[in-house]
Amino acid sequence: MITKSRLDKIDCDVLTPFVQKALESPNVRVTEWSLHVVKGDWTSSKRLVCRLFGRGKQEDDKVSWSIFLKVPNPTQTHLDVWHREPFQRELLLYQSGVLNNLPGGISAPRCLGVVEYADDEPWMWLEDIAGEPALQWPLERFKVAAHHFGILQGAFLAGASLPDYPWMDTSGWLRVKLANGAERIPLILERFQVHPLTKNLYNSEIGKRLRRLWADREVFFESLNRLPKSFCHGDFNYTNLFARRLPDGKEQTVAIDWQYSGFRQIGEDITGFIADSSIMPVRRKAAEPEDFTELILEGYLSGLEEGGWKGDKRIARFACLARLALPWSFNLLRELDHNVLCQPLCDENRPELWRKLDEYVRRQKFLLDLAEEARALLKIVKY
Repeated sequence: MITKSRLDKIDCDVLTPFVQKALESPNVRVTEWSLHVVKGDWTSSKRLVCRLFGRGKQEDDKVSWSIFLKVPNPTQTHLDVWHREPFQRELLLYQSGVLNNLPGGISAPRCLGVVEYADDEPWMWLEDIAGEPALQWPLERFKVAAHHFGILQGAFLAGASLPDYPWMDTSGWLRVKLANGAERIPLILERFQVHPLTKNLYNSEIGKRLRRLWADREVFFESLNRLPKSFCHGDFNYTNLFARRLPDGKEQTVAIDWQYSGFRQIGEDITGFIADSSIMPVRRKAAEPEDFTELILEGYLSGLEEGGWKGDKRIARFACLARLALPWSFNLLRELDHNVLCQPLCDENRPELWRKLDEYVRRQKFLLDLAEEARALLKIVKY
C-alpha cells in the first residue's frame, strides 16, 4: 500500500539516477524537488501518476528537470507474471523491450527505471514528454498521428517481431467490447418505439437501418474477428497523444498509457481515435465527423502501406467502418436514452429535447451510412 511514509523515502539521492537518465547526463545531482499529483494519491493502493520536478547541479551549472512516476493498480492476483494485467501490462511491455523502439513515427515515453516493491507495487519512472498535447493540435496534425500509427501497424503486419508472450494476444477483447452494454439495447429500442418524440423516427428509414444493424451485429462481429491483427495501443485517443519534433527535424507522435496494449484486430484504435475526437467528444471536438473520418482514414491507410503492409486496403477500410458502426451506433443510442428517452417531457424542456434529438439523428445517420458501406465491402472483401 502506498503510504505517506513511502513518499517520505523519496529524496534527492533516490531521484538523481532517474534524472541523470532523463537528461542523459551522468554528472547531474538533484538539489531541489517538488511534485504534482496527476491521478490518485499517496494514501491508497490504487493507481498513482505524478510529475516530479526541480533543480539540479551539473558541475558549476544549474539545470531544471522533470520526470514522471507511475504506479499501476495492484492486480489482486499472484498466479504468475503473465496474469499481471491489464494495469501492469505497461510495465511488462517496457520490460520486454517492445516499447523501446517502436517502428514509424509513434513513440512511448522512455522508461528511466523500475523499482519493484512488495504487495505487487512496481514504481515506473518515465520521461516527461516535452511535446504539444493533442488538445492543442491543428486539424492536420491529427492526420499525421493517424499516419504514424498506420506505419506502426503496417510494420507489424509486414512481419516486425513481437514477443511471443500469452498476454500479448488481446484479440479476444473484441467480443467483450462489442458486447458492453448490449443487454440494454432491446429495452432502449422499446422506449424508442413508444416515446412521443421518437416513435415516428423509429418507423423511419433511420430506425429501420438501426434495427437492421442490431440484427446483423453477429455477422459483422464474425467478420471483424477474422481481420488481420497487429500491435495496438488500446486507448489511442487525443488525451494520450503528444506531438514533438526530433533534433533531425522529423515529427514524432508520442503515446502515453500503454496499459491496454496487445496484439489484436486492425481498425480498433483508429476508430476510437475518430469517435472520441468527432462523434462523441468529451473534451474537444476536432472537426465534424464527416470530414474528420475521411481525414484520419486517409492518413491511416497511407501509413499502413508505408509501414510495409501489402494487403487489400478495402480490408482496412472495412475494419474501420465496421468498428465505427459497431459499437458507436449503439453508444449513441444509449446516449439518446439518457438525454431524451429517460427525461421528463414538458413544455419547458421540449425545445431542448428536440435539439438533442436532432443532433442524435445527424450523428446516427452518419454512422449508419458507414455501416452500409461496410456492408457493401463485406460482400467483396475476401479474408
